[in-house]
Amino acid sequence: MIEVKHLSKSFSGKQVLFDINAKYEAGQCSLVIGRSGSGKTVVLKSIVGLFEPDEGEVWYDDVLFNRLGEKPKRELHRSIGMLFQGSALFDFATALENVMFPLDFFTDMSRSEKTDRAHFCLKRVGLENVDGKFPSELSGGMQKRVGIARAIALNPKYLFCDEPNSGLDPHTSVMIDKLIQEITREYNITTIVNTHDMNSVMEIGDKVVYIQEGHKLWEGSSKDILDSDCAALNEFVFSSNLARKVKNIK
Repeated sequence: MIEVKHLSKSFSGKQVLFDINAKYEAGQCSLVIGRSGSGKTVVLKSIVGLFEPDEGEVWYDDVLFNRLGEKPKRELHRSIGMLFQGSALFDFATALENVMFPLDFFTDMSRSEKTDRAHFCLKRVGLENVDGKFPSELSGGMQKRVGIARAIALNPKYLFCDEPNSGLDPHTSVMIDKLIQEITREYNITTIVNTHDMNSVMEIGDKVVYIQEGHKLWEGSSKDILDSDCAALNEFVFSSNLARKVKNIK
Protein backbone atom coordinates (compact mmCIF):
# COMPACT_ATOMS: atom_id res chain seq x y z
CA MET A 1 0.00 0.00 0.00
CA ILE A 2 1.13 3.54 -0.80
CA GLU A 3 -0.50 6.63 0.66
CA VAL A 4 0.14 10.30 -0.12
CA LYS A 5 -1.04 12.95 2.30
CA HIS A 6 -1.35 16.68 1.52
CA LEU A 7 1.22 16.51 -1.27
CA SER A 8 2.21 19.87 -2.76
CA LYS A 9 4.98 20.77 -5.21
CA SER A 10 6.26 23.95 -6.88
CA PHE A 11 8.88 24.69 -9.51
CA SER A 12 10.52 28.12 -9.73
CA GLY A 13 7.78 29.63 -7.61
CA LYS A 14 4.92 28.14 -9.64
CA GLN A 15 2.80 25.63 -7.74
CA VAL A 16 1.94 22.55 -9.80
CA LEU A 17 0.43 20.23 -7.14
CA PHE A 18 -2.08 21.33 -4.52
CA ASP A 19 -2.78 19.20 -1.41
CA ILE A 20 -3.01 15.80 -3.14
CA ASN A 21 -4.35 12.95 -1.00
CA ALA A 22 -4.70 9.37 -2.25
CA LYS A 23 -4.26 5.77 -1.18
CA TYR A 24 -3.15 2.95 -3.49
CA GLU A 25 -3.80 -0.65 -2.47
CA ALA A 26 -1.80 -3.83 -3.15
CA GLY A 27 -3.13 -6.09 -5.88
CA GLN A 28 -4.86 -3.21 -7.68
CA CYS A 29 -4.08 -1.18 -10.78
CA SER A 30 -4.48 2.42 -9.63
CA LEU A 31 -4.60 4.93 -12.47
CA VAL A 32 -3.75 8.62 -12.31
CA ILE A 33 -5.42 10.33 -15.26
CA GLY A 34 -5.55 13.84 -16.65
CA ARG A 35 -4.62 15.92 -19.65
CA SER A 36 -1.03 16.63 -20.60
CA GLY A 37 0.39 19.14 -18.12
CA SER A 38 -2.20 18.32 -15.45
CA GLY A 39 0.44 17.31 -12.89
CA LYS A 40 0.01 13.54 -12.97
CA THR A 41 3.66 12.85 -13.86
CA VAL A 42 4.78 15.17 -11.04
CA VAL A 43 2.61 13.11 -8.67
CA LEU A 44 4.27 9.89 -9.79
CA LYS A 45 7.80 11.31 -9.63
CA SER A 46 7.13 12.76 -6.17
CA ILE A 47 5.88 9.40 -4.93
CA VAL A 48 8.87 7.49 -6.30
CA GLY A 49 11.37 10.04 -5.00
CA LEU A 50 12.54 11.66 -8.24
CA PHE A 51 11.05 14.94 -6.95
CA GLU A 52 11.11 16.10 -3.33
CA PRO A 53 7.64 17.37 -2.27
CA ASP A 54 7.48 20.86 -0.81
CA GLU A 55 4.83 19.70 1.64
CA GLY A 56 3.13 16.45 2.55
CA GLU A 57 3.99 12.84 3.20
CA VAL A 58 4.56 9.73 1.07
CA TRP A 59 4.00 6.46 2.92
CA TYR A 60 5.07 3.03 1.69
CA ASP A 61 3.10 0.77 4.01
CA ASP A 62 4.27 1.97 7.44
CA VAL A 63 7.42 3.76 6.19
CA LEU A 64 7.45 7.55 5.74
CA PHE A 65 9.44 7.50 2.51
CA ASN A 66 10.16 11.20 1.96
CA ARG A 67 11.69 11.55 5.42
CA LEU A 68 14.17 8.69 4.97
CA GLY A 69 17.91 9.16 4.67
CA GLU A 70 19.77 8.25 1.48
CA LYS A 71 20.74 4.71 2.50
CA PRO A 72 17.28 3.52 3.68
CA LYS A 73 15.74 5.17 0.59
CA ARG A 74 18.08 3.15 -1.61
CA GLU A 75 17.09 -0.01 0.25
CA LEU A 76 13.41 0.71 -0.31
CA HIS A 77 14.08 1.37 -4.00
CA ARG A 78 14.96 -2.31 -4.32
CA SER A 79 11.27 -3.04 -3.87
CA ILE A 80 10.21 -0.55 -6.60
CA GLY A 81 9.83 -1.34 -10.31
CA MET A 82 9.58 1.39 -12.97
CA LEU A 83 8.21 1.23 -16.51
CA PHE A 84 9.15 4.49 -18.18
CA GLN A 85 7.40 6.23 -21.06
CA GLY A 86 9.11 5.05 -24.24
CA SER A 87 10.48 1.99 -22.35
CA ALA A 88 13.86 3.75 -21.75
CA LEU A 89 15.86 0.68 -22.69
CA PHE A 90 19.62 0.98 -23.11
CA ASP A 91 20.33 0.96 -26.84
CA PHE A 92 23.80 -0.50 -26.33
CA ALA A 93 22.50 -3.49 -24.31
CA THR A 94 20.66 -6.62 -25.38
CA ALA A 95 17.19 -7.46 -24.08
CA LEU A 96 18.71 -9.84 -21.54
CA GLU A 97 21.26 -7.27 -20.39
CA ASN A 98 18.55 -4.63 -20.03
CA VAL A 99 16.54 -6.91 -17.73
CA MET A 100 19.67 -7.77 -15.75
CA PHE A 101 20.55 -4.12 -15.13
CA PRO A 102 18.66 -3.67 -11.81
CA LEU A 103 20.03 -7.01 -10.65
CA ASP A 104 23.57 -5.77 -11.36
CA PHE A 105 22.87 -2.53 -9.52
CA PHE A 106 20.90 -3.70 -6.48
CA THR A 107 21.95 -7.30 -5.79
CA ASP A 108 25.03 -9.44 -5.19
CA MET A 109 23.60 -12.38 -7.13
CA SER A 110 25.99 -14.46 -9.19
CA ARG A 111 26.09 -14.05 -12.96
CA SER A 112 24.24 -17.31 -13.49
CA GLU A 113 21.56 -16.35 -10.93
CA LYS A 114 21.01 -12.99 -12.62
CA THR A 115 20.82 -14.66 -16.02
CA ASP A 116 18.27 -17.18 -14.75
CA ARG A 117 16.14 -14.42 -13.21
CA ALA A 118 16.26 -12.33 -16.39
CA HIS A 119 15.27 -15.38 -18.47
CA PHE A 120 12.33 -16.00 -16.12
CA CYS A 121 11.13 -12.40 -16.37
CA LEU A 122 11.36 -12.35 -20.16
CA LYS A 123 9.44 -15.62 -20.32
CA ARG A 124 6.78 -14.17 -18.00
CA VAL A 125 6.11 -11.34 -20.44
CA GLY A 126 6.00 -13.72 -23.41
CA LEU A 127 9.49 -13.09 -24.78
CA GLU A 128 11.57 -16.26 -24.80
CA ASN A 129 13.74 -15.80 -27.89
CA VAL A 130 14.96 -12.20 -27.77
CA ASP A 131 17.87 -12.49 -25.32
CA GLY A 132 20.54 -11.33 -27.76
CA LYS A 133 18.47 -8.76 -29.62
CA PHE A 134 19.01 -5.02 -29.19
CA PRO A 135 16.10 -2.59 -28.70
CA SER A 136 16.41 -1.37 -32.30
CA GLU A 137 15.64 -4.93 -33.44
CA LEU A 138 12.40 -5.11 -31.43
CA SER A 139 8.93 -3.73 -32.13
CA GLY A 140 7.48 -1.05 -29.86
CA GLY A 141 5.31 -3.59 -28.08
CA MET A 142 8.24 -5.93 -27.53
CA GLN A 143 10.30 -3.07 -26.14
CA LYS A 144 7.51 -2.33 -23.66
CA ARG A 145 7.45 -5.98 -22.59
CA VAL A 146 11.22 -5.95 -22.08
CA GLY A 147 10.66 -2.83 -19.98
CA ILE A 148 8.07 -4.67 -17.88
CA ALA A 149 10.42 -7.65 -17.50
CA ARG A 150 13.12 -5.26 -16.22
CA ALA A 151 10.62 -3.59 -13.89
CA ILE A 152 9.74 -6.91 -12.21
CA ALA A 153 13.30 -8.29 -12.13
CA LEU A 154 13.71 -7.44 -8.44
CA ASN A 155 10.30 -8.93 -7.58
CA PRO A 156 8.97 -5.50 -6.55
CA LYS A 157 6.21 -4.72 -4.08
CA TYR A 158 5.49 -1.47 -5.92
CA LEU A 159 5.27 -0.83 -9.66
CA PHE A 160 5.10 2.57 -11.39
CA CYS A 161 4.15 2.88 -15.07
CA ASP A 162 4.39 6.23 -16.85
CA GLU A 163 2.22 6.31 -20.01
CA PRO A 164 2.86 2.60 -20.75
CA ASN A 165 0.82 2.69 -23.98
CA SER A 166 2.44 5.76 -25.47
CA GLY A 167 3.16 5.21 -29.17
CA LEU A 168 1.50 1.80 -29.35
CA ASP A 169 -1.32 0.66 -31.64
CA PRO A 170 -4.68 -0.20 -29.96
CA HIS A 171 -4.17 -3.98 -30.09
CA THR A 172 -0.71 -3.81 -28.52
CA SER A 173 -1.94 -1.30 -25.94
CA VAL A 174 -4.61 -3.74 -24.75
CA MET A 175 -1.96 -6.49 -24.51
CA ILE A 176 0.32 -4.29 -22.37
CA ASP A 177 -2.62 -3.28 -20.12
CA LYS A 178 -3.58 -6.91 -19.56
CA LEU A 179 0.02 -7.86 -18.81
CA ILE A 180 0.36 -5.09 -16.21
CA GLN A 181 -2.95 -6.18 -14.65
CA GLU A 182 -1.96 -9.86 -14.59
CA ILE A 183 1.40 -9.16 -12.97
CA THR A 184 -0.18 -6.82 -10.42
CA ARG A 185 -2.64 -9.46 -9.27
CA GLU A 186 -0.30 -12.42 -9.58
CA TYR A 187 2.36 -10.87 -7.34
CA ASN A 188 0.04 -8.65 -5.24
CA ILE A 189 1.89 -5.50 -6.31
CA THR A 190 0.84 -1.93 -5.54
CA THR A 191 0.70 -0.57 -9.10
CA ILE A 192 0.29 3.08 -10.09
CA VAL A 193 -0.19 3.91 -13.76
CA ASN A 194 -0.10 7.41 -15.26
CA THR A 195 -2.19 7.61 -18.41
CA HIS A 196 -4.61 9.65 -20.47
CA ASP A 197 -5.79 6.53 -22.35
CA MET A 198 -9.46 5.85 -21.64
CA ASN A 199 -9.08 2.31 -22.97
CA SER A 200 -6.69 1.63 -20.08
CA VAL A 201 -9.11 3.23 -17.63
CA MET A 202 -12.00 1.05 -18.74
CA GLU A 203 -9.91 -2.14 -18.98
CA ILE A 204 -7.80 -2.13 -15.82
CA GLY A 205 -8.83 0.85 -13.65
CA ASP A 206 -9.46 -0.71 -10.24
CA LYS A 207 -9.03 2.78 -8.84
CA VAL A 208 -8.86 6.05 -10.76
CA VAL A 209 -7.71 9.49 -9.60
CA TYR A 210 -8.41 12.44 -11.91
CA ILE A 211 -6.09 15.45 -11.68
CA GLN A 212 -6.59 18.83 -13.35
CA GLU A 213 -4.17 21.74 -13.04
CA GLY A 214 -2.55 20.13 -10.02
CA HIS A 215 -5.79 19.50 -8.08
CA LYS A 216 -7.39 16.13 -7.42
CA LEU A 217 -10.97 16.58 -8.60
CA TRP A 218 -12.32 13.02 -8.52
CA GLU A 219 -11.57 9.53 -7.22
CA GLY A 220 -13.37 6.26 -7.89
CA SER A 221 -13.33 3.09 -10.00
CA SER A 222 -13.73 2.53 -13.73
CA LYS A 223 -17.25 1.30 -12.96
CA ASP A 224 -18.14 4.67 -11.43
CA ILE A 225 -16.39 6.98 -13.86
CA LEU A 226 -19.13 7.08 -16.52
CA ASP A 227 -21.67 8.29 -13.96
CA SER A 228 -19.53 10.99 -12.36
CA ASP A 229 -21.05 14.37 -11.53
CA CYS A 230 -17.63 16.06 -11.96
CA ALA A 231 -18.03 18.28 -15.03
CA ALA A 232 -14.29 18.54 -15.74
CA LEU A 233 -13.89 14.76 -15.56
CA ASN A 234 -16.89 14.20 -17.82
CA GLU A 235 -15.42 16.52 -20.42
CA PHE A 236 -12.15 14.57 -20.29
CA VAL A 237 -13.80 11.13 -20.33
CA PHE A 238 -16.36 11.69 -23.05
CA SER A 239 -13.83 13.06 -25.49
CA SER A 240 -13.05 9.35 -25.94
CA ASN A 241 -15.08 7.39 -28.50
CA LEU A 242 -14.80 4.29 -26.30
CA ALA A 243 -16.31 6.04 -23.28
CA ARG A 244 -19.21 7.38 -25.39
CA LYS A 245 -19.91 3.90 -26.76
CA VAL A 246 -19.86 2.30 -23.30
CA LYS A 247 -22.14 5.03 -21.94
CA ASN A 248 -24.61 4.45 -24.77
CA ILE A 249 -24.62 0.71 -24.13
CA LYS A 250 -25.43 1.32 -20.45
